[in-house]
Amino acid sequence: MAAPFLALIGLSVGALGTGAVLLGGLVTGVSIGPVGVSAGVGSTNVIGAAAATVALSAQLDQSPIFTPASITGIEQAAATCPGLDWTLLAGGVLIDPSLAASLTSAATDLCDATNETAALSALLPGPTEDEVALVLAHALAADPELTEPVATALTFAAANIGAPYRWGGTGSGGFDCSGLTLEAYRTAGIIIPRVAQDQFDNVPAVPVGSSLEPGDLVFFGSGPRDVSHVGLYIGGGQMIDAPHTGAFVRIEATPTTPGARFGDDVYVGATRPG
Repeated sequence: MAAPFLALIGLSVGALGTGAVLLGGLVTGVSIGPVGVSAGVGSTNVIGAAAATVALSAQLDQSPIFTPASITGIEQAAATCPGLDWTLLAGGVLIDPSLAASLTSAATDLCDATNETAALSALLPGPTEDEVALVLAHALAADPELTEPVATALTFAAANIGAPYRWGGTGSGGFDCSGLTLEAYRTAGIIIPRVAQDQFDNVPAVPVGSSLEPGDLVFFGSGPRDVSHVGLYIGGGQMIDAPHTGAFVRIEATPTTPGARFGDDVYVGATRPG
C-alpha cells in the first residue's frame, strides 16, 4: 500500500516552518494558514485539492528543472529505496533546487532514516505547510496503489492542511473534524453522514484486528456510543484531521489499537467508506 511514502511526508505542524508562501507562487491569492495567516481571497483559508494538484503538476511540466532526463534521474534515484515515490523527490527539488545535485543520497537518507520526519525536514530546510500540502496532494493524486475515491479524498484533505478549525465548518472558512471527512469523500463522489458519531455508526466498520488502510476513517471518544472526533487515516500510523478550536488541519500520529489513549479520549475504531 501507500503507507511507506505517506509516512515519509507526514510532517506535523510542529516540524514545519511558520511561513505561508505558496510554492513558487503557483496558486495566487490564497494562502493556507498554519499560524493564522490571513487568506488573500475573502476570509477563506482553504485551498482546493484540484487547484493544488493542477498547480504542482503544471510546475513539474513547465519548470526547466524537470527535463525528461532529469525526471528519469529522479525516478531512478527514488527506485533505490523501495516504496519511495519519485514525486517526493520531485517536489523536494521544486522547494529546494539544490537537492537535484544529490538525488541518490537524498533518497537513501529518506529510506534509511529512523525518523523520516526529521530527515525530510533536514533535506528541505524550512518548508512551509503550504509547500508540503502541495507536494503531498500531488503525490496522492498520482499514487497508483490507491483507488480513485481514496486518492481523491486524501488529496482533498492534504490540500487543506493548514486550514483553520471551524466548528460546523465544511470548507468556507475552515472545517471541523467530521466536516473535513465529509467533504473529502463528497469530493470523491461518496456521501457519508455529517457528524462523527453517525459516520462511525453508519459507514462499514473495519473489523477489529484488521489492518487499517489509507482512506479509512479513525474515531475517538470515551467509547462507541460517545464518539467525539474523527480523522482520515493516511498510513504509517498517521492521519489528517481538524483537531479542535484554535488549531488547524494537520497530520498527526494516531493510535490504531482500540482503547489506546488519544489525549483525553481513546481510539474507538475505524470505518471504510466506499
